[in-house]
Amino acid sequence: MPDKQEKTEGGSAIRAGLNYTVGNLLTKGLSFLSVILFARLMSTGDYGIFNTFSSYVSMLGVVIGFAMHVSVRNAKLDYPGRLEAYCSSMTLITLANTLVFLVLAVVFRKQLSQWLSVPEILVGLIVVESFANAILMVYNEYLAMYYRSKKYVTLSLIYALAGTGLSLIFVCFLFPDARYFGRALGTTLPLLLIAIYILWEFYRQARPRVSREYWSYSLKISLPIVPHGLSQLVLGQFDRIMIKKSLGDEAAGLYSFANNVGWIYQIVTNSLDTAWCPWFFQKMKDEAYGTIRKSGSLYGVAVSVMAVCLLLVSPEVILIMGGAKYAESCTVVMPIILGAYFAFLFTLFSCVEYYYKKTKLIALGTVAAAILNVVLNSLFIPRYGFQAAAYTTAFCYLCYLLIHIGFARKIHGRNLYPMPVIFACILGVTAMTFVCLWLVNAFWIRWGILLAGMLAAFIWGWRNRTQLKTLLAGFSR
Repeated sequence: MPDKQEKTEGGSAIRAGLNYTVGNLLTKGLSFLSVILFARLMSTGDYGIFNTFSSYVSMLGVVIGFAMHVSVRNAKLDYPGRLEAYCSSMTLITLANTLVFLVLAVVFRKQLSQWLSVPEILVGLIVVESFANAILMVYNEYLAMYYRSKKYVTLSLIYALAGTGLSLIFVCFLFPDARYFGRALGTTLPLLLIAIYILWEFYRQARPRVSREYWSYSLKISLPIVPHGLSQLVLGQFDRIMIKKSLGDEAAGLYSFANNVGWIYQIVTNSLDTAWCPWFFQKMKDEAYGTIRKSGSLYGVAVSVMAVCLLLVSPEVILIMGGAKYAESCTVVMPIILGAYFAFLFTLFSCVEYYYKKTKLIALGTVAAAILNVVLNSLFIPRYGFQAAAYTTAFCYLCYLLIHIGFARKIHGRNLYPMPVIFACILGVTAMTFVCLWLVNAFWIRWGILLAGMLAAFIWGWRNRTQLKTLLAGFSR
């Protein structure tokens, strides 16, 4: 079985990256259509409740799964031919954790409902969907290590279609007076079925068994990532939760909707990162640092250009997706995209930390940024409204990035990437964020800049096509 899997579907990291990106754009495109659909079917209050539910699911998923998915990358190198047995054994820990949390959710559902500020009926669903998410994250990492992008895209497409279809039925016909619950139930049920299928797939390949060796290896790498994962979610989700508590469901809905545009950017960058990390690990093992440096430079510039393009069209995306009732979201979408851009750059440097298994340093840097985020949001959201959260979170993501740049340099002994290029990209995207804010109502100027920039990029790419082909060939090997 492992030998066959070594013959990757994509044949190369760059091809797998394209498969992930195209597939994710297709499946997430369905999700965006559902965002538009449910934004119109649900009140801003119901929309805010559902997004708060989703935030808690993301947080608990890290705890229930102990972030063990991050150890799969290293296990692929350290346990050649045994990755299936390793993943099968890890799922037993997740199952045990889920049982404990499910009992607590049932016994203390009233207290948890008040503490989390969500309806009581959602407390159990948070645990169930968190479990399914944790299993799915392990499986996605497993598929990524073999570049099995077609399987990944197929599951994603099934989930997107089933989740949207069930949610639509529940929201419109079964729970018209509690549409937030219909939406939550519609996303949870298909994900749970997918998780059950994944467990069957793992157990079919390797019988699940308690393994002190595998568990010790996994927990040593993964446990420090739990505070890192929670801190990442604080950076990405705490602002929404605090807006709900301080300003109400409607403000949370407006802010959450703007985050969906940042999600467009994350779809592409996460897809590319799924292919980049396995390629990076292999090149590090081969000590091909020059190849990493050249390809990393091209990668960073390309994704920076993507960020600027989205900044220029983001107000129109908001209005097309949500209509006039979400017009206020236009004031926060640009700093949200900037924060998402900083989060992408972090992944370039976190790969270094993951490769050397320095997960404690990863957690330390991310926890520091998360604490700063909590403090700044606590100070500025009550005073300046939900708009302040976008700026404080973007600033915290910048701090988060700079901390991990320092850690990556310390661990490896020198910079792997050309830092003048990286910092030039940071300054350029930051400057364009404020230019776009200034031109938020100047439709023709923003689109004129976009078209001129695309023309300039095409001319530059054509003149440097030989160099680009060489760099892309390095990434594909």
